[in-house]
Amino acid sequence: MRNSQSGAVLPMPVVTQIQAVFQRDGAADCIAFVWPDPLPVSEFEAEIEGNTLQVVYCVSELAIREALVKHGVQRETGRRLVLLSALDILRLGQDVLARLWRNEPQRISPWKTLQQLIKVRDIDPRLIRKHGRWMAEAMLSGFDRFDKKLSFGEVLDLEGAWRAIAIGHLQYADADIDLESLLDWSTRLDVSSVIEQAPKDVRDNLSDWLAPGLPDTHEIISTILLNGQGSDLLPLALACSVLFSGDVERANGIDMSQLYVSRGIFTERYLSAKKFPSTSFWAIGDAAVSLIKRWVGSQPYQRYAGCLAKAEQVLASVDMTLAAELSDLMPCAVQARLTHFSGALDVALKNADLEQAEIAFKHLSSHALSGLPLYREAVERAQMALRLTRWLAKSSRSPGTAAELMLDYAAEGGFCDWARTEIWAGDAHDTLNQVYQKLSAKVRQVRENQNQAFGQQLMSVARGDKLPSDIVPVERAIDELVVPLAENQPVLLLVLDGMSEAVYRQLGEDLSHHNWLELQPEGQDSSSCLMAALPTVTQVSRCSLLSGGLSEGSAADEKRAFSAHPALKKIASTKFPPQVFHKQDLSQPGSGSLHSHIRGVIAGKEHRVLAVVINAIDDQLSSSSQVAVDWSFESIALLRQVMEAAREAGRIIIMTSDHGHVLDHDSVFQQSAEENGERYQPAGKESEPSDLEVKVVGDRVITDNNVVILPWSERLRYVRKKNHGYHGGGSLQEVVIPLGIYSSASNHQLPNGWREVPRRFPDWWFSASEADKVADSAAAYSSEPSVKPAKKVTRGKRAAVAEVVEDMFATPAPSSIPEQSSGDWISDLFASDVYLKLRDRAGRTAVSDKDLSALLRLLQKHQWQVMEATLCRELLIPKLRLRGFLSNAQRLLNVDGYSILSADRESQTIRLSVSDLKKQFEIE
Repeated sequence: MRNSQSGAVLPMPVVTQIQAVFQRDGAADCIAFVWPDPLPVSEFEAEIEGNTLQVVYCVSELAIREALVKHGVQRETGRRLVLLSALDILRLGQDVLARLWRNEPQRISPWKTLQQLIKVRDIDPRLIRKHGRWMAEAMLSGFDRFDKKLSFGEVLDLEGAWRAIAIGHLQYADADIDLESLLDWSTRLDVSSVIEQAPKDVRDNLSDWLAPGLPDTHEIISTILLNGQGSDLLPLALACSVLFSGDVERANGIDMSQLYVSRGIFTERYLSAKKFPSTSFWAIGDAAVSLIKRWVGSQPYQRYAGCLAKAEQVLASVDMTLAAELSDLMPCAVQARLTHFSGALDVALKNADLEQAEIAFKHLSSHALSGLPLYREAVERAQMALRLTRWLAKSSRSPGTAAELMLDYAAEGGFCDWARTEIWAGDAHDTLNQVYQKLSAKVRQVRENQNQAFGQQLMSVARGDKLPSDIVPVERAIDELVVPLAENQPVLLLVLDGMSEAVYRQLGEDLSHHNWLELQPEGQDSSSCLMAALPTVTQVSRCSLLSGGLSEGSAADEKRAFSAHPALKKIASTKFPPQVFHKQDLSQPGSGSLHSHIRGVIAGKEHRVLAVVINAIDDQLSSSSQVAVDWSFESIALLRQVMEAAREAGRIIIMTSDHGHVLDHDSVFQQSAEENGERYQPAGKESEPSDLEVKVVGDRVITDNNVVILPWSERLRYVRKKNHGYHGGGSLQEVVIPLGIYSSASNHQLPNGWREVPRRFPDWWFSASEADKVADSAAAYSSEPSVKPAKKVTRGKRAAVAEVVEDMFATPAPSSIPEQSSGDWISDLFASDVYLKLRDRAGRTAVSDKDLSALLRLLQKHQWQVMEATLCRELLIPKLRLRGFLSNAQRLLNVDGYSILSADRESQTIRLSVSDLKKQFEIE
């Protein structure tokens, strides 16, 4: 509606009545209304429904006549005449009535006007009897805001009327009223102002609006809204979830007398001292907690951070901060739990009893906010600290031989140093930071002891003494790994210069997520590694790796030697010889992406053997940057591009390095006789090492006289400048080179004698409870076809088919099969006619009897249900292959729709119904 320039405004009931008239009769003119109240301006223009109106307030019949005459003269202007007057039909002459629309002045009935506006056939009489005029007037005054948003049907009822008023005056648009919707509404606008500006009758009847949807809480909600606290409705509800919780009453350390006092202060301050049943407080508290937890997983933290902060302020104002710290939702509780964890971890470091630390971390990680970016880093760092504490608590470590120390480092040391790096940066929480410093010192001492023991045996590494097959000297990697694998499939030797075991373990997460499966020789269960040449520097160890013999040289020397390697040349064609691509070859000019030509070579199948050297890690080591790097496919930009190109060609990837490194954790500078390297110095036969060094002599020492002095301690450096890290020395971190053989999950063949293995972790990486619950960190279930070995059947030969849906109502029946007869009943199953028919029908996709027997034995051991992670670990099945394995097993066991073997994806649990199995396969 457009008002006149005079600023005069038509009363809303008149406006809505005029709208109703025009909806009924678009040509209506000379419309008169009975309106007893004078207007500020007696004559003005207005615009309604696209019509220009001449509005005249008349104090007498003569004034009405004059207005009608004047309008008749000016009718060609197109304006419509609207007359307002206190005179009804009995006080006007017949000649005046004859000239009015419908021959009489219209009485403004809000209900009738409303009926015409919203176009309903009738209005529920109970509305008129119970609520009188106010509800109709409220709907009329808010008509513009709910018009075209609601459909009332044939009859306007109470629910429809309140929906219109809620939209029109309260800006509440949800169809239903429930606690979570109402709490959500309170955060989206200034509810306090909205309630204050609503008509008085709407405010007086607010409880009636809330009652149908909130029978138990409408009074407490309306009290908060009418007290001007509407915008704090969610924070107050959150405060109730803490203050009136039964858990608080049962918690240790809470002063009950103070709790009752605080509750009294709260009700007096925010609820006008009204008394409400405990169930009302519980209900709004539970709804608030449920809403915030839903938002935690779907909304940015800023959406609800203010509500949480305000709730903490409310609790602090009633002296209940201690109760807030017990909450699973309040930010202050995260800090309190970090403090508690620091104390428990400190105790564990003193007495090696981890029970309280385990409980404290479980309590910390169960907080609803622990997974948010704001707290995730602190929680993950706490987890790493707990893992290191478990590592320290292991049984005493005997020094062992050089080979034993290297294999132990390959299996566990990389994980340990990964965790060390995470806690080294410290934490913003001061108390926790101090405990981390103590933990770092203890772990460093153990690592120093191991490195000292290794340094004492480093001569065996220098001489090239015989090693177990799990350790491959770097100069033998081409002959013992690249050549045998390349005889079966195209190979990419991927060298991440300077990558340590710690970095390699960190990259394991991304390898799994991008559908790369690790391979190991059949019969080998432990981790493998390469052993660097000495000193552990690029020009020695990388050149030895790529040339296939102990040597020292540049990138150009590496290219020539790799291409000329006799065994590689024999495998490759003359036209497409073995090639190495270095840093300068890889990047597209003007971009950081992989060069298109190089990508084409890697993705093609013409070159049987290729090698790629990526320097991102080594470059970071040589910088003085204090930025901690989370190594991943994202932070090593070229890595993912190279591996995706290799996937297209179906290449086996041999991921390794040329040497490891030590990080600068309070390193000490020592002047060397000659400034040759960061952590090595040539030596004569008369040179003597310091207490932190060792002198080694042997054929695998690539210096002029095959003698070198190396620091065994990670703390020593020979350069004045502090870098991010160093290499060249004789520590386990530098000598042990990570090694992983990977195949894409989409590959259809495995090399002969190799099998897929799940990602392995040390036993201390998870708590006892986590070990059975945590899933293998490989990527989510894959629908890729399963791998088939080149010549003989292995566990890899499983087709990925659609998952059989579990009967959700089935429960595992108690076993009547004695433990000691497990072999008999499985033999009876495999010999049964039903099973033989199913196996014959399944054909080549069936799980082997050996693998199925292993699955059944594992299920029997775990009382007929087992976690997926346990199954992957015990049966050595990568999680990427788990769906296919279970689906094929279900083909052999699930008869006639019976869910004998079921897989619950939500709980990640595999179950076997023994009673159904016995019945369907007719075994006793």
